[in-house]
Amino acid sequence: MLRADLETDQPAFKGGGGNPAAFPQKKRCNLKKRTPPIHTGAFHALPPLQERQGAESSHRQDSLQAALCRNVRIFCGGVLIFHQDVSASFLTCLFLWIPAAPRLSHSRPGVAGHLEDFFMKQPFCAPSEALRRVLDAAAALPRPETETVPLDEAGGRIAAGTLSARMDQPPFDRSPFDGYALHSADIAGASRETPVTLPVTMKLYAGDAPASPLPAGCAARIMTGAPLPEGADCVLMQELTDSGEETVQLYAAMKPQQNVVFRGGDIAAGAVIAEAGTVLSPAHLGVLAGQGYAEVPVYKTLTVGVLATGSELLAPGEAWTPGKIYDANGVQNAARLRQLGFAVNRRHCSDDPEEIAREMRELLAECDAVITSGGVSVGQKDYLPAVLEQLNADILFAGVAQKPGSPMLAGKIDGKLVFCLSGNPFAAAATLEQYAVPALLRAAGRCEESCLLPRTTRTLTTGFSKPSKGNRYLRAKAMGGSVTIPGEGNAEAHSSGSLSAMIGCNCLVELPAGSGPVTPGEEVEVLSFVQ
Repeated sequence: MLRADLETDQPAFKGGGGNPAAFPQKKRCNLKKRTPPIHTGAFHALPPLQERQGAESSHRQDSLQAALCRNVRIFCGGVLIFHQDVSASFLTCLFLWIPAAPRLSHSRPGVAGHLEDFFMKQPFCAPSEALRRVLDAAAALPRPETETVPLDEAGGRIAAGTLSARMDQPPFDRSPFDGYALHSADIAGASRETPVTLPVTMKLYAGDAPASPLPAGCAARIMTGAPLPEGADCVLMQELTDSGEETVQLYAAMKPQQNVVFRGGDIAAGAVIAEAGTVLSPAHLGVLAGQGYAEVPVYKTLTVGVLATGSELLAPGEAWTPGKIYDANGVQNAARLRQLGFAVNRRHCSDDPEEIAREMRELLAECDAVITSGGVSVGQKDYLPAVLEQLNADILFAGVAQKPGSPMLAGKIDGKLVFCLSGNPFAAAATLEQYAVPALLRAAGRCEESCLLPRTTRTLTTGFSKPSKGNRYLRAKAMGGSVTIPGEGNAEAHSSGSLSAMIGCNCLVELPAGSGPVTPGEEVEVLSFVQ
């Protein structure tokens, strides 16, 4: 690998011993933007290296450029990681130790300064690509273990196998209302002016089984849900009769098969009720109950660790002190995950990299995935990128091209998904919905279609006053064909640090890069939160 360790203002972390392989140091850089990791296929080619004298030097630089274009996988924390097909001699050539920032000066020739300048200019991951990466990573994980639960406890759980109808429903032809079961031929031409009178030879209630066929020229008194006797091919509602008990006058003619609920008319034996990966709704449970299911196989519930980082954080209920704020992100993220059926292990910790790493190790040992908030941007105490590097994370993306939430990181550690969200409350809430929720639901066993935020086009009832240079997502309330942006066009209500405007919101309004201000009456793309 090529390691470009920049000058650091901080001593080595405890236990580091000055070893460059120990906990990464905070890096000092004059550029304002943090560099996202570079993924294969995310760039076309390195820019030309500065010319040097001699054909041999030129040839080496051309080879370096070509090799980097072929083999760079990730740039994270000053480290380039290559495919394994890089030759040993090439790695020997590229393993550079650069201890001081001046060695990386943009005004100096050489590989290190050139690479830093190149990587600093790489764009963040596009929202659609970021979503695709986390969904694919989730789908590649082993499915959760299964368990069998009583039907009464299966609501909201994810079916672990295909559930099919065991029998026709209804299991017999039945009456849809109170009336009389008849042979349609017996009442041809009947009307109020010319009623037909028939003897009533049997009476059937719901739950009864007819003891014999219905003879021609006779009527059977029948109640809603009762099975039709053999031979009867229609039902006349009692409002079109004189409601007689021994004989009945019938005031209307009927066609064969009229007013009959047929066997299997609701669902036929063998029909699929729920595919594997379906979230079982109350309607599913009703249909399954009608098929005699007492219990069903479901995926075991995943546990998600929720870690809010920040030395400023207090747990709700603690006495407030100046400079402190209460942990709102952790509580909100945990509540949303529980609403979606996850178990949650919630914690918060200070801005100490060793403490963050320790908490993450513990959560990774106890949970199936981890979500953090705070510490992902470019501040002096934003340690999450360095912690992920120390924990050998496989980075899926680092930075997404949108507002809010652009510094977000996503990766895998020991086969478990990790999402590091912004500490700004709305930025955390938006990216949780856009990326973490779909991926976690996919990992929990849901089919992909039910993990995605439903996309619709709706009409604005309120506007937003700022242009959007990049992709922007606004919290909103969708109802019917319209959508309302809170704040009556006040852009300040949509700052990343504002949380109260999120109350009652059920969707995000998507404003593509290059959009101007939007006004009431315009149509916009809306992403509804997953249910």
